Amino acid sequence: MSIKKPQRGYTLLEMIVSLGIFSLVMVVVTGAYLTLISLDRQARANNQLVTSLSFAVESMARNMRTGTAYACNGSSVSPNCVNGGTSISFVDSQGQTVTYFKRGDGTIGQCTGGCSEARATSLTDPLITVQSLTFYVKGVGTGDTVQPQVIFVIKGTMRIDANKTTEFTIQTAATQRFIDI
Repeated sequence: MSIKKPQRGYTLLEMIVSLGIFSLVMVVVTGAYLTLISLDRQARANNQLVTSLSFAVESMARNMRTGTAYACNGSSVSPNCVNGGTSISFVDSQGQTVTYFKRGDGTIGQCTGGCSEARATSLTDPLITVQSLTFYVKGVGTGDTVQPQVIFVIKGTMRIDANKTTEFTIQTAATQRFIDI
């Protein structure tokens, strides 16, 4: 009498079913992975633009804090502008006249000495479009009891990729370090 041993292993049908399930899971996981990579790229691009904008704002504020003789819209006759101006000029800590303004290409421009848009250096990334740059100046002059202060507001958009932009509004203030009360 012979005893039949049960056959061990997988049948062809079991192998096809398991490969089908594995393939389906891999397609779903690959799609999720590619989405994650795309989101990571967007986050990195956004972070780079925010860092660039932050550097420009901090640089402007630092220069204004150590500067004197603020003049809103380049007017030394009426340097204060509580209603806002589109540019500001001042004398920096090295004695040079510095001007900040919104350039025609939508970037923030900085000039030292004689200023023209052609001579201005862009402080912001070309992917950042500044829609408005407004300076509010108060306290300029020796006859008041207010320390000179500049508040500036930047409104614009950051283009992360061809299809996505992010709007932003930044406001910061800089008070002159040199006592002028």
